[in-house]
Formats: sequence, C-alpha cells, structure tokens
Amino acid sequence: MLWYKAWRDTRWRFLIGLGILTGTALANVLAYPSVHGLLAVGLVVDPDDLLSHEINWVTQVSSSFRGYVWVQLVRQNLFYLWTIFAVLLGAEGPLSQRTGAIFTLSLPVSRRRVFAVRAATDLGELCVLALVPMLLIPLAAPAVGYTYALADSLVHGFQLLMGGAVFYSLALLLATIFEDRWRPIIITLAVAVVGNLCANFFAAGAPLNPATVMVGESYFRTGIPAWAGICIWPCVSAAMLYAAMRSNETRDF
Repeated sequence: MLWYKAWRDTRWRFLIGLGILTGTALANVLAYPSVHGLLAVGLVVDPDDLLSHEINWVTQVSSSFRGYVWVQLVRQNLFYLWTIFAVLLGAEGPLSQRTGAIFTLSLPVSRRRVFAVRAATDLGELCVLALVPMLLIPLAAPAVGYTYALADSLVHGFQLLMGGAVFYSLALLLATIFEDRWRPIIITLAVAVVGNLCANFFAAGAPLNPATVMVGESYFRTGIPAWAGICIWPCVSAAMLYAAMRSNETRDF
C-alpha cells in the first residue's frame, strides 16, 4: 500500500517530466541537420568578446553530432529540466500536509518506513528520467543520418543521476525544515544554477561540484567518468536523506 500511495503522490510529476525530457531529447536530435547548417555563422563573431568566445566554443564543439548532443542536450537542457523535476519531487515531502500526512500517520507503519518507501520511489523515477531520454538518442540518431554510442548514453545518464541526486536530497531535507513549498524549491534551484555556472568555468573541480558530475564534461573530453564525484556526491545525498528522515521522525504533526 505504501508503494502504491507513493506512486499516486508522484505519478503526475513523473509522467509530465518523462514526457518533457523525452520530447526535448528527440527534438534536439531531429533539429541537428538544421543547426549543423548554421554552424559556420557562429564562427564569424568577434573572438575577443567574452560572449563571442563562448559562441565560438559552442559552435566548434557542436560541429560533431556527439559534441552537439553534449552541449545542447546534456550540458543545458537535460541538466536544468531534470533538476527541476528532481526538486519538485523532493520538495513535496512524504509527510507534508500536501501529501496527506494525517492519513499517512494513521497507518500502522513507522515514519521511517513511510519516508524510505517514498524516497526509493522518487529515486527510481529520477533514474528513469535520467536514462530514458539519453537512451532515445542512439535510437533517434539514424533518422538524421548519424550514430550515437550506447555507452555514452548510459554514462551521461548515470552521471546525471549520481550528481543530481544531491539536489533531490537537499530539496527533501529543506521540505522538513520549511512549512511552505516554495522556499525548498527556490533555494535548491538557486544552488543548482550556481553549480552549473561554476561547472561551465571550472570543469576540473568535479569532486567539489555535483553539477560538474551531471554535465559530464570530463567524460566527454577524455572518455573517463568523473569517478571521484560519482563516489562523493551519492554519499552526500545519503547523508542528507538520513538527516531528512530523522527530521521527519521528530516533527510534531
């Protein structure tokens, strides 16, 4: 019953997120022939200007299909869209008034079990949201005359989940501290945005930045996953989840 309730509480956010992320992935792949024809225009801009330098860099990386997928989809669209849905799932805590806390507390189960089932359901849904859009790329790429390695899809999806789980955990922890819905969402999204901006300029600091793990620049450039960050940030996420669980156990409803 707890698993079914957790699914019912989260299904629409999950299904909407799955539709948006898969649609974005397919749209990015199918748009590549049109974008590829405009790449030369981006190289004409003044290289001394900071914005122009960024445009030139993105244009050069996007000259290959693999680079285009990484810059446009993994580094930007999937990072932000996936993080938004992770935060929305986390900010709706399992024992909040919005998820029927009074009914849930009346069940003959411990708060710890309620929390564990909900967190496991959320993380399972986030795993699907991370992997399915990436796995669509190798399937859709031949439609535009290109190929994309299945291994690249799996690694980028895996890193998105391993690094991004910390934002879900942070939102869930904040949801046990604040009574309203918006402060956990705003605070966590602000942290994610700052992290992504830092990741764009300090790619070498993967162990210190979950966003760097999520965008997977080190894997894109070297073929080696960010193992240090992959090990560190799930541990940080687990610590936040434990803190959120303890907070839920001691709250007075």
